[in-house]
Amino acid sequence: MSDDPERLEWLFLRIALGVVALIMVAVVVGWKVHDLGRPPAPTRLALDIGCLKSEKGIATVVPAGDPLADSAGDGSFRTTIEGNEVTVALASSKEQAARIERYYNDVAGDLQGRLERRETTVYLWKFKSSPSQRQAMYDCQY
Repeated sequence: MSDDPERLEWLFLRIALGVVALIMVAVVVGWKVHDLGRPPAPTRLALDIGCLKSEKGIATVVPAGDPLADSAGDGSFRTTIEGNEVTVALASSKEQAARIERYYNDVAGDLQGRLERRETTVYLWKFKSSPSQRQAMYDCQY
């Protein structure tokens, strides 16, 4: 067998590429093992409901049972604060929140004092909400 330098270069190149491929596979496998060992991040819905339960002692109903609220991308729930029921739609974007708000107005007409949109969250109160009722909800908005 001849000691052709070109053949040796190709051999070393193949070995180096093999080592790089093995390292990349090891990194991907390690990353997946790391991800499997960690619990998934809590959703906005879970954070809101957990906050209301632990910090305010307020029970919730999930999903809200309202077709418009239930269409929200991040979920919906219903609860009662100081005797006033509120349906909460957690939209996945500001555009979706505006669309849900618009649909509520189209269906129910004037909802002054009962319907409110804050960022990507839409609140629909059964009766006109008081500042303390709204604040209780804002405290648990994620």
